[in-house]
Amino acid sequence: MSAHIDPKKGTRGATDNATGVAALLLLAELLKDYNGDRLLEIAAFNGEDYLVPGQMDYLNKNQGRFDTIILNINIDGAGYREGKSAFSFFDLPEPLRAVADDVLARFDGITEGVQWYQGDHSMFVQQGRPAIAVSSQWFLDNSGSQDITHTPKDNMDIVDCGKIVEIAEALNWLIREWEERS
Repeated sequence: MSAHIDPKKGTRGATDNATGVAALLLLAELLKDYNGDRLLEIAAFNGEDYLVPGQMDYLNKNQGRFDTIILNINIDGAGYREGKSAFSFFDLPEPLRAVADDVLARFDGITEGVQWYQGDHSMFVQQGRPAIAVSSQWFLDNSGSQDITHTPKDNMDIVDCGKIVEIAEALNWLIREWEERS
């Protein structure tokens, strides 16, 4: 599970990506009693948009081990006040996809999003690993025209904190139910 830390000068980085880190931390809290067979790894990367030192370090330290990573869940651009949260799926195995569909159906504020590659989940997809990228549907719909990312407009006024809680709860259920069904 991952999110990145890299606010730009002159911006608070609320949706890029304080909300992703907040959802990741909340998910970690919800999973504190997890005792399943799968090892859960939480990574807060740095530098997603430029030098990517965190991602490069992760790739280097995990060369030859990517086949043991069964899924990446990346949270980036989550919690925007307009629209739903979007879960985009990349090459999920059928049993996991079935669990994801069942869990997401329980949450009115979450929808399936289109695939997008401008995030940390891409390094896992490029290594042939399945991924779920979590964002805001509004950002996916307006990625080419929005003027929020990397500007002073990316502040807490545009965030719905309830959406961050809903994302963490959905991911908690997804992880636990996948463990039960496997």
